[in-house]
Amino acid sequence: MDARYRIHLTSEAISDFEAIARYLRARSPQNAAAFADVLLNAIYSLQSMPYRFKIVANSRRRRTAVHSMVVQPYLVYYRVTDNPARVFILKIVHGARRQPRRFH
Repeated sequence: MDARYRIHLTSEAISDFEAIARYLRARSPQNAAAFADVLLNAIYSLQSMPYRFKIVANSRRRRTAVHSMVVQPYLVYYRVTDNPARVFILKIVHGARRQPRRFH
């Protein structure tokens, strides 16, 4: 049976999500809510099989792998712990922007 991981958005990820939502509401109000749902559904899909996406870095402080999930056109960066079973969403970055190289 597949373990269910609990999702935790860091304050930085929440800030990223809010900035994305503001940007979309300003430019495409009719699509903003729909994309927010797509992004959140993708994030919460990590409750099951969070290791399925590639490792792109290591967390310096925690010394754990950082994974990257594509939700076009954004990249969601996260780390996973097994005991307790949690997924920490670290950053959400537009794919055309400079990607972070270091994670806490």
